Amino acid sequence: MIAHSKKVKEGKIVKVEVEVDDVIKKLRITGDFFLHPEEVLDDIEKSMTGLKKDVSFDTIVLKIQNIVKDHNSQMIGISPESIAEVLREALK
Repeated sequence: MIAHSKKVKEGKIVKVEVEVDDVIKKLRITGDFFLHPEEVLDDIEKSMTGLKKDVSFDTIVLKIQNIVKDHNSQMIGISPESIAEVLREALK
């Protein structure tokens, strides 16, 4: 399990814990940001499962944006780009 955390441009801490070999097997995203409704975070984590280790930044951002839009969610103190940045750093 790889853990990586970072203070992102919105000023909040984002931490990812990722289990990976050639593909992402499991992902957990935590931090001091808010996502409403909270359950959407589970969908974001599940959507990353099965993606290749070298998945592009843009692919991650697009997946997160689509889930947030589909659930009419609100991200506070975080953005899809910030989550993607921390996840890509963890996967390096």
